[in-house]
Amino acid sequence: MAPALESTSRSLERPRIHFIANSWINDPCAPGYDPCTKMYHLFYQCNPTGCEWGNMSWGHVVSKDMSSWTPATVSPALVPDQIYDSHGVFTGCWIPPNGEFDKTLRVAYSSVKKLPFHWSTPPYPRDAAGLALAVSTDGGNTWTKSSRNPILAGEPPDLQVTGFRDPSVMELPSIDSARGTSGAGLYGLISGGIRDSGPTTFLYEIQRENREDWRYLGPLVDLPTRFQPSKKWSGNYGINWECTNLVALRADSEFRHVLIIGAEGDVEKDHVRHYQRPIEAPSRTVRSQLWMSGRLVTADDGVRFRYQHGGYLDHGVYYAANSFLDPLSSRRIVYGWIPEEDLTLGAATEKGWNGSLALPREIFLLRIPKVLGALQSSLEDISPFELNTEPDGSTTVLTLGVRPIGELVRLRDASRQVLKHTATIALPESDLITRRTIFQTLSPCWELETTIAINLGCQQVGFHLRHNEDLSIRTTVSFSITTETIVVDRDASNNDPTVNKCPDAGPFTLLTTRDPDGDGKPTLEKLRIRIFSDGDILEVFANDRFALATMVYSEGHCLDLGGLTAFATGSVGSAVFETVTVWDGLDLHSQRNQERLQH
Repeated sequence: MAPALESTSRSLERPRIHFIANSWINDPCAPGYDPCTKMYHLFYQCNPTGCEWGNMSWGHVVSKDMSSWTPATVSPALVPDQIYDSHGVFTGCWIPPNGEFDKTLRVAYSSVKKLPFHWSTPPYPRDAAGLALAVSTDGGNTWTKSSRNPILAGEPPDLQVTGFRDPSVMELPSIDSARGTSGAGLYGLISGGIRDSGPTTFLYEIQRENREDWRYLGPLVDLPTRFQPSKKWSGNYGINWECTNLVALRADSEFRHVLIIGAEGDVEKDHVRHYQRPIEAPSRTVRSQLWMSGRLVTADDGVRFRYQHGGYLDHGVYYAANSFLDPLSSRRIVYGWIPEEDLTLGAATEKGWNGSLALPREIFLLRIPKVLGALQSSLEDISPFELNTEPDGSTTVLTLGVRPIGELVRLRDASRQVLKHTATIALPESDLITRRTIFQTLSPCWELETTIAINLGCQQVGFHLRHNEDLSIRTTVSFSITTETIVVDRDASNNDPTVNKCPDAGPFTLLTTRDPDGDGKPTLEKLRIRIFSDGDILEVFANDRFALATMVYSEGHCLDLGGLTAFATGSVGSAVFETVTVWDGLDLHSQRNQERLQH
């Protein structure tokens, strides 16, 4: 047998604007805000002792602005030191205070006392994971586990489950209405699934006067296993759920409920499954970060959330999304984990960290009026779209919006250089000239923002990033007009056979609308893209309704690998790059940023 190949040595660039630890990290936990100290809190699952999964504890960071995070006074804040959590302090949530005079901070987490467990290896061991609470009375500096732990020993006694973990707590009067009860109820969800039935999240009523009193109401969702209403647009809802959050979103007079879901299953995305991965490169866990909107209805045995629409919250490796309602801005803020499964454990250990937290995002109810159609698909086939007919006969689209939080714009102020293309670029110039190199970045940490007008005959448009002179080393971000897909092609990003370089991709389309303020002619919306490059991390956003986070293990970064080239295929001049701006050299820890944050 031939010896295993070692990872190719390459220069390492620590992320400058994403949070990492010198260890393994995964799910973000218990995001919240303390009005007494005016500090945001965020916890994360970690192994404080190494870059491999294990010894699950909660690291803890704090922030004044949700963009720059510093370690809390005590971190890790929670460790597996009790019988009921001896095998791990797993994912959890922030618990809302009991009124404005309640100064005690509370979190809930999954207390694991038996391992291993997984939906794919039944039967699930009974009471493997329970529910535990911890409190802080000193502004989050130290945390004490409740003497009543475990609050729940495990799953409901009459159920055979596929999983039972990751609590979330919310105040949602709509559940009161569906139950026919009065008052502002407090409810908890614990994610999982029911064996031989399907994935779900388990609903609990929590007593306001006693946050340690959880009463089981029933499964909130009834969906069959591997539910997938659209092969192209919706994603597969899997067999077991993790990290569910039920949120209420509003746009003007419109109000919708959205369930955020980490879906575990065995149906891999086609572009990952069909990629010819070298035998030395690691495979990925089959899972997706999804959402669904629907109605809360009264059922014979409680309350149900009925699916109506849904899709991907992120189309890349992003997972374990956890959210909170920011009381200062009334925005729903979401944090997520960017795993590093495409890299061998040895390579991760060599560089000294494994995993990161994605840039914080805002999710919202996006309303698009006067919609006439999409590029290729019929509007009715696009499962993330709710279509409403207005009194004037026009169609309004409602869908989940997602974008980086506005606070991240401040990072641009401390960039080393701003590269701005002042003249429009029309591509392709001819059948032979389809691209133009526009910038050479000096840093591996930058943000790109562009607006592109797509005209008749355009087939594909995008950028080659992090490339050398002849583009033999490159990463490509492209939008295909014909297939309505955004793709991050990583196949040429390095020459290391031990790195999984499968593409990451997701469905996306542009909409034709009738301009109510103009002459009423049909207008195709422009493609608006933001790309964040940060060491090995790449996050792509489009038109406030598409997100994709992934890892790109480039050969390294130097002047010879900082190329940024625009390209398009199709009819001559069919893609017009109206604006392209790059903020190069972003760094949260630069002196200018530290001075700004202090003031």
